[in-house]
Amino acid sequence: MSCRDWRSVALGTRHIQRQTLTAYEGMPGKKVAHEQWLQRRFATEAREEFEAWLVIRNRLVELTSVIDHKSTLIDHSRTGRGLVLLTLHFDSFFLGASFLAKEGGSYNFMASSITHDPRVDVAVQNHFETKYRSLEAHLNGGKIVNMEDGMRPFYRMLDKHQTLIILGDSPPLQSEPTDSDIVVNFLGAKRRLAGGALRMAQATKSDIGAYLCYYQSPGQYKVEVCNPMPADDLQSIQNVYDFFSRAIVADPGLWWGADLLPSMPIEKDNPSSS
Repeated sequence: MSCRDWRSVALGTRHIQRQTLTAYEGMPGKKVAHEQWLQRRFATEAREEFEAWLVIRNRLVELTSVIDHKSTLIDHSRTGRGLVLLTLHFDSFFLGASFLAKEGGSYNFMASSITHDPRVDVAVQNHFETKYRSLEAHLNGGKIVNMEDGMRPFYRMLDKHQTLIILGDSPPLQSEPTDSDIVVNFLGAKRRLAGGALRMAQATKSDIGAYLCYYQSPGQYKVEVCNPMPADDLQSIQNVYDFFSRAIVADPGLWWGADLLPSMPIEKDNPSSS
């Protein structure tokens, strides 16, 4: 396996492989397993891109899913509040959005225009554009919007009591701490991450929760949900990252965003575990 993805190809380096191995050094588990995790990480990302083509080719009807704690999302739809759902670059998260939307309600997705960086091959840019537009057809009127286009659309979605999916493994935008960052116990350390999702949820009096989507077997998937809580509750965001930590530690190779971990600064007063 080449251990490269589209970002590595764009920059002509193997930085994703290097940064992923660096991340594994700071995670629970034996070093002997790191190479196995790495191989699984790239295989998982490759499968996730194949799954995108199932969406593009309108083959979602061939897939089945089970949603754990589905009733919590149904109950939330009756609260009259918006919902921020965090997820990770983890296993089949892209398909997970369509499975959730099948249960009702509009699901929106915050994306990034990084896929249209001029260093990225045009074929890759076109793939992501087609992938996103195809998923929109399965989000019950929801939209996939680039954050670089401004934050107002996301606030409007939450003010309309819709659901907004945001990737929760984003490092802080600046190396120095800012008021927009959050600090949470995550993977055995107190880490600083981008906090825009929590700030938006709090500003719109929305709830915040999370989901992860797991590939089970060909055509079979499972979505696990972390129960939403009011974003103003100080425990709400920590519950999300405890949920993420348990999933990653259970199977590190499913987290194909692990290369982002070294860019999440560790605060000095680390806890022994998350």
